[in-house]
Amino acid sequence: MQCRNEKDKKDGNGMEIQIVSGFLGAGKTTFLNQYLPLLEGRTVVIENEFGDIGLDGGMMPEDVPVKELYSGCICCSLAIDFRKGIREIAETFRPDRIVIEPSGVGRLSDIVNACMQAKEKDGVDLTITKLITVVDLAGLEEYADGFGAFYQDQIRNAGLLLLSHLETVSLKEKKCLIERIRQMNPKAIIYGEDWRVMHPDALLELVEMTGDHERNRKVGMILPRSEKQVFSSISIQGTRAISESDLMRILRELKAERYGKVIRAKGIIEDTDGRRMHFDYTPSAVSIKEMDTAAGDKKDTVAVVIGCELKEQAIRTLFL
Repeated sequence: MQCRNEKDKKDGNGMEIQIVSGFLGAGKTTFLNQYLPLLEGRTVVIENEFGDIGLDGGMMPEDVPVKELYSGCICCSLAIDFRKGIREIAETFRPDRIVIEPSGVGRLSDIVNACMQAKEKDGVDLTITKLITVVDLAGLEEYADGFGAFYQDQIRNAGLLLLSHLETVSLKEKKCLIERIRQMNPKAIIYGEDWRVMHPDALLELVEMTGDHERNRKVGMILPRSEKQVFSSISIQGTRAISESDLMRILRELKAERYGKVIRAKGIIEDTDGRRMHFDYTPSAVSIKEMDTAAGDKKDTVAVVIGCELKEQAIRTLFL
C-alpha cells in the first residue's frame, strides 16, 4: 500500500515537514517515541535543545536519524544553522519527511517561518503539513498568564492540540481549561483524552485528519466539525465476524445520534466466510474492500472510531 507521503512526493509537493511543539516538559519526546515508529517511508528528526547539551535526541527510536541543534533556538539564534540543516538533510537522506521538535521556548510561528525561508530562499523542495502542539493542561493557566503571547503562540498556530498531565486535573477543571484553549485556537482539532493509550491506527488517523498547514493557509481550515467539539477515540480489537452487507449497514448506522458524532471510522474485520475486509467511513463516504491475504497478512481484526461525544458502549456493541 502506498503511503500518503510517497504519493505527495510524486505529485510534486516535495519533502514533508511536520512540527511537534510544546512548552518545556509538556511531553513532546514522549509523543514522538509513540508516533515516529508508526510512520512509513524515510523520516529524519531535527531536535532543538535550548541548553548547551542535547538530551532528547538519544531517546528517539534507534532507526530514526536525529540531527541535534542546541545552545540556542532554531527560530532565532540558530536560524541559519537550522536552514542549513534542512538543506543538508534533504540532500543527504532524501527523506519522505522531516519531523521537527523545536525548543520548548520557541514560537511555533517562527519555526514555520524558518521552514518557509528554507523553501523560498534556499530552494529546498518542502511542504509544511502537520503542526502539532502538546499542551500541559495542569500548567496551562500559569504558563498562559506568565508568558502571555509568547507561550500562546504554540497553541494558536497548531492544527492538532494534544493534552498532557490530564490525570492531575479534575473533570470540571479539564472542561474549563479546554474551553480556554479553544478560545486561543477556535480552528484546531483538540484531542481531549490520553493520547498515550491510543491505538496506533487511531493516532495515525487523528494526525491524518489534521489539516495541512500550507493548504489551510491558502484555502482556510477545513474541518468536519463545529468549533466547540473536542475529539475522542474508541479502539475495538478482536471484532466479531460480520458479513459485508451487515458491515455496510453498521457503517451507515454510525450517522445516528445514538452513537455520538462519528467523524471517522476504519479498520479490518473478518466476514463469516473468513475473508478479511478493510473498511473506511466518513459522514460523506463509506467503502469496503476485500484484502489480499495471499501473502499471509495476519493482522488482528480492529475497528477504530474517532469523533465527538462518542457513545462507547453503543459503538462497541456494533462490532462485538
